[in-house]
Amino acid sequence: MSEVLDLFKEQESNRKWFEENHENLVKRYDGKFIAIYEQKIVGFDEDVGRLMERIKKKYPLDRVSVEHVSKEKLQLIL
Repeated sequence: MSEVLDLFKEQESNRKWFEENHENLVKRYDGKFIAIYEQKIVGFDEDVGRLMERIKKKYPLDRVSVEHVSKEKLQLIL
């Protein structure tokens, strides 16, 4: 059970980081998907499939948050 809680906390931490940095992220990554691991951007791409293919080779997918960066705040659930 604690592993599930740890995953939830990590995802929540990544999401909070994304929200706090949204304005700066839009300047650099508008229209792109970004992968966040331990509150750091570890990849980005316009195509979420390509991004996931690269990310899964280096990081545990259950600990990576993927967000779409846009001026309009949209939330995608993957």
